Amino acid sequence: MFFFEHHAMREDDFFSIKRRQNISFPTHLHRAYELIFIHSGTLSLQIEQRQYQMEAGQLSFIFCNQIHEFSSSHESEISVVLFSPEIIGDFHSVYKGCAPENSVISLDTVPDLHNLHNMYAKKSLLYRICDELMRSTRLVQIENHARVEILQQIFAYIDRHYSETCTLQSVAKVLQYDYFYLSKLFVRQAGMHFTEYLNHYRISQACYLLHSGGQSISDIASRCGYSTLRSFHRNFHSLMHCSPREYLALYGTAI
Repeated sequence: MFFFEHHAMREDDFFSIKRRQNISFPTHLHRAYELIFIHSGTLSLQIEQRQYQMEAGQLSFIFCNQIHEFSSSHESEISVVLFSPEIIGDFHSVYKGCAPENSVISLDTVPDLHNLHNMYAKKSLLYRICDELMRSTRLVQIENHARVEILQQIFAYIDRHYSETCTLQSVAKVLQYDYFYLSKLFVRQAGMHFTEYLNHYRISQACYLLHSGGQSISDIASRCGYSTLRSFHRNFHSLMHCSPREYLALYGTAI
């Protein structure tokens, strides 16, 4: 299970840090706040309709339920921090329903994220970043459209069912929405068709599993919802511009 959709839906004091190299992730949203630190290389980040080109020494602060996606350059290294709104409850209660005009902050030094031994250290870091954000930009009120909840449910369904047969028709049946309404809404908000997004999601999961090691390519293909190796290889090459074996040779060391 990748660390975005499943864990970031939780309603508790959830806090997760993952350091990753050469990673991309398609359009998604979740109820958690998300910080992305750039240690090296560059990152192309889109939040809602705004595009950012990030470089080493910068971080992005993505608010709850903001639609976003990112892709990193080769030889890039980032840390992704996901945490529940409850951890910064004072900040969240005041600015719930708001979003930054500019979501990217430049830092003099990147904090040591892996020596946060208790919740007090985590909260101290997060509130310091909240302060930096408020000093650098305005937080503006945004409308809470019903589309956010619907998209969140669609993304959560994909996260639960990407390893099996997964169609928009099945989503529409479970969510009790009209198929054509969901299809139009998804294309309008995600910028791609459902099947295209599902392939992006499955391949991103496959890349994560290739990074982690310990599984054969055929096992990874099956785990990511592909019934044949041929379709897996075709979709992988189409999105990653190399074969799974070539990707494994380049990036297969566990990180």
